Amino acid sequence: MPAFIAARRCLPLAVAMVLSTTPAWSQSPAVASDAARAGTFKQVQGDIRLGTTASQPAPQSGDALRPGERITTGKDGAASLVLKDGTVLTLGPNTTANLSQFQFDATTQEGNLVLELLQGSVRVVTGLLAKINPDRFKVKTPTAVVGVRGTDFIVEATPTTEPLYYYLRHHWRDHSRLRR
Repeated sequence: MPAFIAARRCLPLAVAMVLSTTPAWSQSPAVASDAARAGTFKQVQGDIRLGTTASQPAPQSGDALRPGERITTGKDGAASLVLKDGTVLTLGPNTTANLSQFQFDATTQEGNLVLELLQGSVRVVTGLLAKINPDRFKVKTPTAVVGVRGTDFIVEATPTTEPLYYYLRHHWRDHSRLRR
């Protein structure tokens, strides 16, 4: 009978422990969506939009950035973001950038990052991804793909107003090389 009495005394403690834990299916959507979060906006200034439409609300400090999202800054806009691996992105005015791919496993410290800079400028201070496996960290512009080897760099992309062949035909002075 003493074992029964001991088990009976532990029963309220066991029930309290079960009731105090929160099952995964009852977590709020904000907690569940943190797994898809690639980074966080740290500083936001001026005109900034997420996505391709102006209907989305402007991001604020502390808002999430998810893989595949487009960030657009206006002529007076700038933003600073910190990704999950510690990479810091600072976007200047008149910038459009896509975080095309971002995966990072904090346990194994493996993943990849592809940032497409369509126009404007971005300063990148690399985090763990570029330090551990630099081949998996890429920045794309309309004219080039950069494999990252450094830890702090700036990339600028200006949209071209005229194709190269037009420039060569109308502005190049030495036409003899074009006729060969």
